[in-house]
Amino acid sequence: MKGLISGIKRMEIHDGDGLRTTVFFKGCPLKCIWCHNPESISTKKQVAFFKNKCIGCNICGGKKTEETAQKCPSDAIVLYGTEYEEKELCEVLIKDKLFFEKSGGGVTLSGGECLMQGEFAVNLAKELYKKGISVYIDTCGFVKQDIFKKIIPYTDKFLYDIKAINPDVHKKYTGCDNKIILENLKFLLENNCNIEIRYPLVTNYNDKECKHIGKFLKDLKGISKVKVLKYHPFAASRYDALNMECTMPDTETTNSDVENAVQTLKKYGLNAVNGAVED
Repeated sequence: MKGLISGIKRMEIHDGDGLRTTVFFKGCPLKCIWCHNPESISTKKQVAFFKNKCIGCNICGGKKTEETAQKCPSDAIVLYGTEYEEKELCEVLIKDKLFFEKSGGGVTLSGGECLMQGEFAVNLAKELYKKGISVYIDTCGFVKQDIFKKIIPYTDKFLYDIKAINPDVHKKYTGCDNKIILENLKFLLENNCNIEIRYPLVTNYNDKECKHIGKFLKDLKGISKVKVLKYHPFAASRYDALNMECTMPDTETTNSDVENAVQTLKKYGLNAVNGAVED
């Protein structure tokens, strides 16, 4: 079975414990207006053109294709979407096993939504598990429960996004209802999974959801941490390069906004932390 991967980042420190290699899967069921990985939304291969990187060498002949992306000397043309077999990708990832062991790190499967390519993600996690490599799953939770059942045995921690509790707010900013997401969170906790909640804070959009998130999470047992993530618009250039409409909000989330959210969540007895400070 083959999977479609938009990118691989080594030596990451923001996607879980220790030094990690993060694998970004193509495809996401949500359409978050603040998405900072637009290249991972589509389930298909995409070619991006970064005009500011073009040196005018004309090796591409003016064509922006998968083939010319391989030849571009300045990385102005970038292919998002490489196919891998599970064992092939596993061999790429285990090259950093020594760094994982020394730092308490491992591999994080992310996206997009990695579990949209459910069977591939499960098989990859299983291969990594057999090699003694820690696996974290970074998920939006909008996934068939059957996939969660299959991947639980090979997962050390779920990095679980909660963007809003109010279903209307959630649908307005992500395009989807959150009923499945909240049900799946309870399912994972009932199965004694290690859960770290991630709350992307976007001021003037989902900041008023903070207290609702606190109320929802306070009685759930098994959540190790709630990490508040500061919104930033740094991905705007990738929307342009992909010829996609940029939906990222023109708003600023300050350090003070994040700290206020952390303090609000702590009032509900949660182990809330400032993502930027902790990382």
